[in-house]
Amino acid sequence: MKLLCGFALMSLFIAAQDAAPKPVQKLISVKYIDANSVHNLLRNFAPGNDWSIESDNRLHVIALRGRPETVATLEEAIKKLDVAPPDFELTVYLISSSPQAGDQLPDALASTGKQLHGVFAYKGYQLLDSFVLRGSDSQRGNASGTILKDGKSSTYYFRYERAAVSGEAPKIVNLHNLDLQIRFFTGAYDKNGNPISHDTALNTDVDIRDGQKVVVGKSDVNNGENPLILVVTAKVVE
Repeated sequence: MKLLCGFALMSLFIAAQDAAPKPVQKLISVKYIDANSVHNLLRNFAPGNDWSIESDNRLHVIALRGRPETVATLEEAIKKLDVAPPDFELTVYLISSSPQAGDQLPDALASTGKQLHGVFAYKGYQLLDSFVLRGSDSQRGNASGTILKDGKSSTYYFRYERAAVSGEAPKIVNLHNLDLQIRFFTGAYDKNGNPISHDTALNTDVDIRDGQKVVVGKSDVNNGENPLILVVTAKVVE
C-alpha cells in the first residue's frame, strides 16, 4: 500500500511539473528610451526570481526571459515607457532698444512692447530679427544669424544645453543654460584693416509656459546705448 502511495505522489509531482508554464523569451526593440536605463529601472522596481533581463543600447533592444505572464507584464511596461518625447517650437525675437521715441514692432509683439516700456527706460524698440527653432524634450538646440542696425552688422549664436517639457496643460518648457552670444561690429577698423568688434553674451536658465512670451534679458550692445533684448515664446507640439 505504501508503494502505491509513493507512486501516486510521484505521478502528481510529474504532472505538476508538466502543467507548469515553460519560460518564454522575448526580444523587444525600443525607439525613444535608453535600453540600459529601462534595465536598471525594472530591476529596482520589479524584483523577482521568475524572470531575467538583458539590454543593449547600441542595438536598442531589451531581452526578457521568464514566466509568460511576467514577461507580458514587463513588455507592457516597456511599451508605456517607450514613447516619443514631446516636441516644441521656440520663436525667438531679437529686439533693439533706442533712446528715441517710437516702436517698430509687429502686431505679434504689441503686448511685449508695452511690457518692455514698463520694465526698461528706453523710449523705442525695434525688431532686428526673429526665427523659429524646433526642439525636443531632453535635447539641445542652436541657431545663428546676422542682424543689421544703423548700417552696422552683428552676428549672433543662440543655443541651449538641454530642454525639458513638464507639467500638465499648460506645459512648461525649461531651457537649461540658454546662451546668446553676439559679436557687434563697430564699423571701425584697426591699423591692419581688420574690423573692430565688441563681444557680449547673455546666459541663463528660463521656464516658458506654453504660449507665453518671456523677456529673457538684455545683452550689452554698442556700449550699453542700444542693448539687445531677447524675447522667447514656446509652443508645445502634441
